[in-house]
Amino acid sequence: MKYVLVLDIAKGKSMFMLSSDDGEILLEPTEYAHNKSNFEFINSCIHKLNIKDNLTVVMEATSIYHKAPERFFKENNYHVIVFNPLIGKEITNTIRKTKTDKQDCIKLTNLFWKGSIPNRIYKEDEIYTNLNELSRHYYHLDEGLTRHKNRYKELLHLCFPEFELCFKDGKIYDLTALNFIKEFPHAYIIKEKRVDALAYNMANTNGRHINYYKRKANTIKEYAQNSYPGVSKNSKDVDNLKQLTDIIIDISKQKDNVKNQMIELAKQTKHFECIVSIFGIGELSTSLIIAELKDITRFNNVKQINASCGLDPTIIQSGKSINYHGPISKRGNRYARKILFNCSRNIVTISAKCDKENPIYVYYQKKKQEGKHYYACLTACSTKLIRIIYALCINNSTQN
Repeated sequence: MKYVLVLDIAKGKSMFMLSSDDGEILLEPTEYAHNKSNFEFINSCIHKLNIKDNLTVVMEATSIYHKAPERFFKENNYHVIVFNPLIGKEITNTIRKTKTDKQDCIKLTNLFWKGSIPNRIYKEDEIYTNLNELSRHYYHLDEGLTRHKNRYKELLHLCFPEFELCFKDGKIYDLTALNFIKEFPHAYIIKEKRVDALAYNMANTNGRHINYYKRKANTIKEYAQNSYPGVSKNSKDVDNLKQLTDIIIDISKQKDNVKNQMIELAKQTKHFECIVSIFGIGELSTSLIIAELKDITRFNNVKQINASCGLDPTIIQSGKSINYHGPISKRGNRYARKILFNCSRNIVTISAKCDKENPIYVYYQKKKQEGKHYYACLTACSTKLIRIIYALCINNSTQN
């Protein structure tokens, strides 16, 4: 006889239900919090029934909330299945809108006995888990840094609008500019300082000779003398600007540290050299691709990878009309989709200047001639890039 323990996952708690393949319910749907004592209680109940060898633990991948029970049951040598919640959602949708945690447990149990929940046995190497955790933290820092930079630019425009003219091409976010504005956060403060003091601040950041920055210091002071900021030098926004420069510097250091850790770890994986050999993809992009796609050879074909990234086209039918090339589903890993899109854009941009025979650039031009939008062309290039990556990894080869 076979048994299944189904968990309907929620934040910090789950509904547990234990049943056998002949319909016998050994544990009615019961809610337990995710803590050590409750997990051990469930474990003891299973040992008393002596059914562990024939038991499967089933749960949906629900954000991060399934991680605790998954870890417990795996560490105690249970056969655990964690499946995509879209499977449960699509199959359990009915006309009757009855949804409770108990009903969900029963529906998931029925799905398992019907064989609708795939029993994929994939043991992920720890290196891919660590890479994925670093990747998500990298994206979190990057998103936070973008928000802080936007606010920094607003405050800069209030305190010294002409500062952007002194540090062009986004160099207002460089360490030299940040340290400068941290010490001299207002045009009137700069106006009162000597040129040597301004130049010394910039030279001190980079360890260069003061004479190198005297010309730039003169330019900054000239702008400051004619500047009329939106706030006085005693405004709280001046203090806010100083604090924000500290935050941006700190987050930038953290981001660089995570980036270096990720690259070092990714180099230990078996497909790093295959992916980094692709024209236009650097070490960071390679690390992010591996962190999100993990061991790409575990997929049976390219279509599975496209679906996991949400790059598979939706199929829309109305009567006899069927559109097989609808918009992408966007139901998969958005981080993987983002890095593949960015890589495609980089490859197309660089190839336009120095390698117009690049297959991805040729594919981009083909889609462009078909009248597709720029973003649609790059999305199509992302699927082309996946095919190239998959072929290289399967054959364990590099791009010439």
